[in-house]
Amino acid sequence: PLPPQYGLVFDAGSTHTSLYIYRWPADKENGTGIVSQVEACSVSGPGISSYADDPAGAGASLKPCLDRAMKIVPAEEQRKTPTYLGATAGMRLLRYRHGQAGTSCPSRHSCTAPGPGLAPGPKGWATGPNPCCVLGQFSFAEKWEHPQDAEVLGALDLGGASTQITFQPGVPVEDRNTSVFFRLYGTNYSLYSHSYLCYGRSQALKMLLAALHQASSSAQISHPCYPKGYQENITVAELYNSPCVRAPSSASPGLVLTVTGTGDPAACGAAIQRLFNFSCGAQRPCGFNGVYQPPVRGQFFAFSGFYHSLHFLNLTGRPSLSLVNATIRQICTNSWKQMHELFPTVSRTQLRDTCTTSSYILTLLLHGYKFNYTTWPNIHFIQQVANTDVGWTLGYMLNLTNMIPSETPTAVTELPRSIWIAATVLLAIMLILTFCLLTATCCQRNSSGYEQL
Repeated sequence: PLPPQYGLVFDAGSTHTSLYIYRWPADKENGTGIVSQVEACSVSGPGISSYADDPAGAGASLKPCLDRAMKIVPAEEQRKTPTYLGATAGMRLLRYRHGQAGTSCPSRHSCTAPGPGLAPGPKGWATGPNPCCVLGQFSFAEKWEHPQDAEVLGALDLGGASTQITFQPGVPVEDRNTSVFFRLYGTNYSLYSHSYLCYGRSQALKMLLAALHQASSSAQISHPCYPKGYQENITVAELYNSPCVRAPSSASPGLVLTVTGTGDPAACGAAIQRLFNFSCGAQRPCGFNGVYQPPVRGQFFAFSGFYHSLHFLNLTGRPSLSLVNATIRQICTNSWKQMHELFPTVSRTQLRDTCTTSSYILTLLLHGYKFNYTTWPNIHFIQQVANTDVGWTLGYMLNLTNMIPSETPTAVTELPRSIWIAATVLLAIMLILTFCLLTATCCQRNSSGYEQL
């Protein structure tokens, strides 16, 4: 058999960069590779989008992960191994910062996946940068399968700079800008998909702090989502260092702002909701900020920031919405001292942002994407399926295998062991019989000559 093929995909996010190494058999299934994850390597430090002024530093940061990849991919396969850099929302923000807002740059859209529910058995997912949204079905028998009449799972992705929703609606998609069509494993799919730039976790928290600053008439900022007793100083330049927030014309970049936590869950939720425009206007139904979105339908996988943030609060085991609400409210009422006592080994930044992040996720899912008490149980917060990270890089690699030619192996017929032994014995018997026959013939000729003499 031919050796497997490999592919490398960098997830160049706004807050981190990771390298995913994938492998699939040379002979594909209905034109698409049966892709499995070999390894995921996290690049040390912040995402490479933070190296805007140091391109060489960005390249150097990737070297350890590339060195690891070279030890995994066989030497004879390295020259033909495709390598892709996924320019996600962090890269798009760089274009905005450098005055290139009109330049096209791939966004990280999450897509859906077919799978027959979430009971034991086959489950599926798929994600990928727009328009390379892809999906597939993976069974725990380690086979990629054609989803015959299977339920299609939606996907919810939360990065540092953007958030995405994708699912198969029960009605035709009215806005073609949010409609995605593609082919995978010989099957065509039509989905709804949209990515919201600046509504990823880190950028949303920055927008919230900027809004609180602009609502204050002084350099003192009261933050209802920060624990009571927490305090920090930040300059105006540090606060408004992103295209997602616009500094007031009267603000001095060097001015030092003092941020004080007040630990007020109700005020925190209200402040977060003001980041969105939930009015749909004439274009109904919608998600938020006037973007068309049909009603959510079916089961959903929520991963990346959704999973990591709620996993910290032990809320990824499919708890009820009432329990999620109560847990987040309790966390948001804890003082800074209580947070340290509850999580003594957790970093200062993560402790500070726990209430803000969890409250933001709840607002985004319930008010932004329009989930409710009825549809909340359909959200499954996950990190992996069958030892494979659920994320857009997997879907991207799956889709790209559609474009990589298959290597057709030479046809070889292999006999079963029993038949091979029987054939060998039969051949030996035939050789012995042939030898005996030749010997008898020679003896007969010699005896006939004697009689004539």
